Amino acid sequence: MSTTTTQTTSKNELVKWINETFKLTITQLETLGTGSTFCQIFEYLYPNTIQGNKIIWKANKENDYIKNFKTLADAFTKLNIQKQLDIQSLSKAKYQDILDLAQFLKQKFDKQTEKRENYDPIEFRKVEERKVFTPTNRKTLSTLKDKTNNENTTTSTHSLLVKRPLSKTSSWKTTKPTLTKTPELSSITEIINNTEDDEATKVKKIKTLFI
Repeated sequence: MSTTTTQTTSKNELVKWINETFKLTITQLETLGTGSTFCQIFEYLYPNTIQGNKIIWKANKENDYIKNFKTLADAFTKLNIQKQLDIQSLSKAKYQDILDLAQFLKQKFDKQTEKRENYDPIEFRKVEERKVFTPTNRKTLSTLKDKTNNENTTTSTHSLLVKRPLSKTSSWKTTKPTLTKTPELSSITEIINNTEDDEATKVKKIKTLFI
């Protein structure tokens, strides 16, 4: 545990500062044991030193807490900030370690001459919720699109084809149309006008003309 800072900001003041500046609603400093808020505070103080997508915002296990504090420790190292972080104690939300780090960052904040006026802490945290396509993801997406297009093409092709089941012995045959004899109109008229025949006889005679 580090005790290098002499800042004595109280717990309540720290909680208020964090809630007001970063639009949070924490009630206990131990909540900072996930490491994500500390990463955001540091990024506020030193813009672009920690990328939002490197932070595990919804960390809910110690492994994730440790990763967040390692990300923070790497940022400290890159900027050559002389502050030793006890990652194990911080990830276990040890009160004194959390208090010490919070006071240290608050001291940096108070010394900052220019505040980030257009800074949106909520928007910064939303990075995990966005769908950010890496080159690998874009390739996967492209593959899925190609697959979908292929499936659509296949379906479309099949929908245009009508398959007729054929038996083993069946084959395609061309059937010749049946030719029907066309009688002379005068012959039909003659039968109809014949007064000696009854209706049934007339019908029979007309039928014979078509054979």
